[in-house]
Amino acid sequence: MDPTLKVNATEAADAIEKLASNGLTMTQIMDGAAKSTVLLANSTGADFETAAAVATDAMALFNIEAADMQAAVDGITGVTIASKFDINDFRLALSQAGGVASATGVEFDDFNASIAGISNYFASGSDAGTSFKTMLLRLNPQTDEASSAMQALGLNFFDANEQMKSGAEISA
Repeated sequence: MDPTLKVNATEAADAIEKLASNGLTMTQIMDGAAKSTVLLANSTGADFETAAAVATDAMALFNIEAADMQAAVDGITGVTIASKFDINDFRLALSQAGGVASATGVEFDDFNASIAGISNYFASGSDAGTSFKTMLLRLNPQTDEASSAMQALGLNFFDANEQMKSGAEISA
């Protein structure tokens, strides 16, 4: 481990144990997941178990490689700085909406931006995540009438592969 990180040997071992119990291989742990987990805990004030849970959930849901976890940690930390949500609220938002967001093709950066942007309207990350998930599910019309109305208005949020367009594409 990097000696500049704020972690003692016992905490590092606990973080590594949690990462392994959440399904990461030793290669993934050593290729960046352990260091990123410690950085996430250091930057958000989370305990190492919470940081490991958030890291492994984000990796699994958004197919993030261990070597790319630093960018994910930066994004998660950004949410906790730019919004009223702390790491526990982010964890709840991720648990409520991460699966649907990933399945519909929402990129992790867009997920983070959305959760940070809507945080002021909700009492908790769980509420924000549930509402974001519901919105994503409703963007795909459930009836022929809704589909026709959306087509008439030029509203199309999905690409040819049925994946959500990026936030930039939708905004344009």
